[in-house]
Amino acid sequence: MFDLSGRKALVIGAGAPVGAAVAVALAEAGADVAVASASIEGVEVMATRRARRAINDLGRQTAEYAFDVTLGQNVQVSTRQVAREMGGLHILVYAVDQPLWKPLEQTADAELMRVLAFNLTGAFYACRAAVREMAGGAWGRIILIGSGLGARGMAGAVAYAAARHGLNGIVEALSQEVAALGIRVNGIAPMWLESTPGAGPNTEANLLVRYIPQRRLGTPADVAPLAVYLASEESDYITGQIFHVDGGVMKHL
Repeated sequence: MFDLSGRKALVIGAGAPVGAAVAVALAEAGADVAVASASIEGVEVMATRRARRAINDLGRQTAEYAFDVTLGQNVQVSTRQVAREMGGLHILVYAVDQPLWKPLEQTADAELMRVLAFNLTGAFYACRAAVREMAGGAWGRIILIGSGLGARGMAGAVAYAAARHGLNGIVEALSQEVAALGIRVNGIAPMWLESTPGAGPNTEANLLVRYIPQRRLGTPADVAPLAVYLASEESDYITGQIFHVDGGVMKHL
């Protein structure tokens, strides 16, 4: 339905289930898609490689990168390299998810800094780098994928919720700052996907199904089509919005 032919996309966090699904969906819509891990950890790099292979099988131009999103200079240099090698940058998707389920009094300083670095600070670095590459083209799409906990709190997730609230703040402020450049900034906030760590059978997440009007947990495939729309020309009048992909649960909790 939405044609992304000729668009060059970068998905950071493509080693995560949602990031991988979005990267493939963008390629299915016609975009050339570079995929990047958020760190150089082996498991994430291998998962990112699988996403790149899926995109390659679709016949799209693709490339694979290992970012360190905790370092602003690394993100800047790597993003510039992506734009140079892909022939431009039109779409950025930041899909990094570093969960932490711990009460405040049990959260160590290092754990707090890690959650903020990956979920919030890295997104800031990625947006800053992407805007610099997009600004000359008078067209761009930035999509930040966060969590429903960016709109409400939950006991045992203070650090994570704080980072996700901050991500929403980036969406709302940056969308106003870059609108005149032709760049649109929006967020997607999934809530309790099947791929969420700790969302297996007999876990708290699974028990929450009874509160979801659709009576099921979401999947990465429920997120990806919305990302394609927000990356398209048809979404030009939509910016600064947070879209909740949660089966309606946020209306009932």
